[in-house]
Amino acid sequence: MVARKAPASIRLSDGTVVAGTRGWCIDPATSQAGPDAAVVVLGSCAAITGNGRAPEPEVPGIVTVSLERDAGQVPAAADLAAFLVTETGRALLATDGRAQSVKVLETVINGDRLFLRIRDESAATGTAKETWRALFDLGGRFVSVSLYAQAGTPIGRDRGLATLSDQVETLAAANS
Repeated sequence: MVARKAPASIRLSDGTVVAGTRGWCIDPATSQAGPDAAVVVLGSCAAITGNGRAPEPEVPGIVTVSLERDAGQVPAAADLAAFLVTETGRALLATDGRAQSVKVLETVINGDRLFLRIRDESAATGTAKETWRALFDLGGRFVSVSLYAQAGTPIGRDRGLATLSDQVETLAAANS
């Protein structure tokens, strides 16, 4: 098997840098970037490269970083939290677009960043139903960073929040 490339960071066309914390690498095969939006998928460097000696994250799973440019003013974290527990907000969080599929289990506000722990009954096959998501403004781009555990391998509450917080800090530092 030929090893694939798995960069630790990528620079988007508008100059935004998406970087992974130790063990998380960009999956070029599943990431997509356009002029107005991008979805960057990060996974285990070892898994993406096919090299068992490459770094691995402390928790198994997938991180997605979604960026939307020119999204207008990003609401304050408290306002966003209040909206996302409504029926319309939960529908936006659901994989299937149905509010009844999602339950917001917890919200954590850290400065201008909102962290959500949600349970999505419509989650994609192969991923756990409980996920963490961070929402915030990054230089005029609305950013959503999500941590998906593998089905059957849940990530505990504290570990999930810490992993996602570290990823958000890495992303912010790469763009400061």
